[in-house]
Amino acid sequence: MKKKWLTTLTSASALLLLSACASGDEADTSNDTEEASSDEASSGEGYEVLVYSNSLAGGRQEWIDEQATEAGFNLQFVEGGGGEIHNRLLAEANSPQADVVFGLDEAMFFELWDEDMLVQFEPEWVGEIPDDANIGDQYFHPLVEQRIFMMYNPEFVSEDEAPSNWQDLSGMEDFEGMYRVPENLDGGTNQKAILSIILQYVDEDGEMGIAQEGWDEVEAYLANGYQTPENEEQLQNFADGSVPISYHFMGGIPNAEQEFGFDAVIINPDQGVITMREQIGIINKGDDYDYSDAQAFIDWFGSADMQAAFVEEFGGLPVNENAVDSAPERIQEIAEATDPMDVDWNFVRENLNQWVEKVELELMP
Repeated sequence: MKKKWLTTLTSASALLLLSACASGDEADTSNDTEEASSDEASSGEGYEVLVYSNSLAGGRQEWIDEQATEAGFNLQFVEGGGGEIHNRLLAEANSPQADVVFGLDEAMFFELWDEDMLVQFEPEWVGEIPDDANIGDQYFHPLVEQRIFMMYNPEFVSEDEAPSNWQDLSGMEDFEGMYRVPENLDGGTNQKAILSIILQYVDEDGEMGIAQEGWDEVEAYLANGYQTPENEEQLQNFADGSVPISYHFMGGIPNAEQEFGFDAVIINPDQGVITMREQIGIINKGDDYDYSDAQAFIDWFGSADMQAAFVEEFGGLPVNENAVDSAPERIQEIAEATDPMDVDWNFVRENLNQWVEKVELELMP
């Protein structure tokens, strides 16, 4: 595949970024620079970046936009589920619109890489990322670790009644129609619910690398569960006991528990839980395109200070080692209580679209 290298930021751009992202103490000694940066952002000048992401809901977009404006960025956003954003980027491959994409998982970024849609770059904070987490050959880099797991509401389900793994659910007659299943596979979290099952049935001789037993298990799991209608809130159903077994992503648990008034018990199967890392990358717009604004945004947004502030506000486990301790206590509890599943993301990337299509067209009720 043809590799495209990103031109290094000029010294002037780097200096502007440093002044825009100055700490509070430093800002007191450079008010003229800070005010100029603020005026530049409010007038629509400065760093212009179109951001695509599936991690903008729940006030995240507004928070990022506010912080970015203060730092001298003028951002535009396109928000959607992980599958929606991924498919939109692929559809725009011949005429890319986005400058930066973040929030998609490893498999989706590998596919963008395969399609020559990413630019190789090295952010300023790359040295703060564990080597084993940086798997994108500088075409994409990890921001936040997410774990997707089953959970139950202990007000309505006892420890003895609760499933020990995803495969238990299809045979739980007492909870038929009382555990949540995906209503679609547009989003990454819903996809991970299905992956949690089928990755236990890998078979090179099976259909799309999965044994028939696995497809049968997914079909039974979906048929026995509850798909949340558009006029219902799945977390409210979990809280009031109508659907007391569900699944969620780690970063969303603290706010969900506070908003809906429940204390979820996390299930850690023998095979572990799907663990993915939300990535960030620059979209390829050609050799002659100026990518300095996009890289400036990534240098700023992925920095330890910004990632610490982000997870303090919205939850999540930063991959940046200098920001990990800022993760909320509940997030750190979940991380300690769950074991990451061993996932071959290249295998997932090679088959994900076909798996999703089969499940949606053949197996969903």
